[in-house]
Amino acid sequence: MSKTNPTSPEIDNISFEAALQQLTELVSKLESGQLPLEESVAAFESGVQLSRRCEALLDHAEQRLQILNDQDNK
Repeated sequence: MSKTNPTSPEIDNISFEAALQQLTELVSKLESGQLPLEESVAAFESGVQLSRRCEALLDHAEQRLQILNDQDNK
């Protein structure tokens, strides 16, 4: 995937909730089957980026919780 997608910097700074909402909207559009091929491909690319952003944010939150849990167990 190319870094030329203009939404990449926006996705890098988006909150989990906003990314999940946008991802849900993209999935609905893709499932409708009404998008032309090029728009479908672009939507899919954005969806992959949003999915990766959500995963990264969840991983970070999990690490933070693990640190707190480890501190409580000492």
